[in-house]
Amino acid sequence: MVQVFLEIMRPGNCLMAAIAALIGLLVADSGPEPITIFLVALTVFAVTGAGNAVNDYFDRKIDAVNRPGRPIPSGRISPRWAHVWSIALFALGCLAALFINQLAFAIAIFNSVLLYLYARNLKVTPFAGNLAVGYLTGSTFLFGGAAGDDVEITAFLFLLASLATLAREIEKDIEDVEGDRLSGARTLPIVIGERRSSILAAAFVVAAIGLSYLAPLGRAYIVAVTVADLLFLAALASIIRGEAPKAQKMLKMGMAAALVAFLVAAVSGFGYL
Repeated sequence: MVQVFLEIMRPGNCLMAAIAALIGLLVADSGPEPITIFLVALTVFAVTGAGNAVNDYFDRKIDAVNRPGRPIPSGRISPRWAHVWSIALFALGCLAALFINQLAFAIAIFNSVLLYLYARNLKVTPFAGNLAVGYLTGSTFLFGGAAGDDVEITAFLFLLASLATLAREIEKDIEDVEGDRLSGARTLPIVIGERRSSILAAAFVVAAIGLSYLAPLGRAYIVAVTVADLLFLAALASIIRGEAPKAQKMLKMGMAAALVAFLVAAVSGFGYL
């Protein structure tokens, strides 16, 4: 029974989000206190898990058809307990953030509300859902910066991650347009067309590449982020050619490489290596 409460959180996703936040923290503060590290990881792990749990709660009817093995449709946890568990996790994450500082607490509260609204309403709202996912992905770095009392330096990481995620979300919608149209969904490509959506995704990729070189994170970061930018350029070429599945793959690889570049910046302490 205890295992299913962890499963519905999707701990792998929670761990990755926590790592991103800790990288943001290290970029903002090269010598954070152990208690701050713990509270940042706990907050992000709990809030991310809450978002995943509440998402399963609101998607339970769809999952009953498409993913019957998930915790709620399989009957291993009731919808009520999944909902209660998500609220408890939101509360735990926000409480942990309260002990960091006011800005970190405000971000935790805002993200918790947004995650709930995304699961309940925004997911099916054209572009609003994409924007929410983009912001939430990037905000893990922003939260780490807030905890390290230097949110400005992590704003670059936030924008880069958000823009790349937005592009990937749009490409995912383009790939799924036929199925979404049949199901009555109103995604961005259905509303404004695939070509215009591709142009928008391409613009986000170009903006991400440009911003990546503006971050004052040292030479080691510049070298590392160039690898990510090459992958983003490959994704851009795929977007232009209308190859949404390949563009998604390249964007995902580029985002992973960018995460490594952020880690390099954190470890090098902005040194000019």
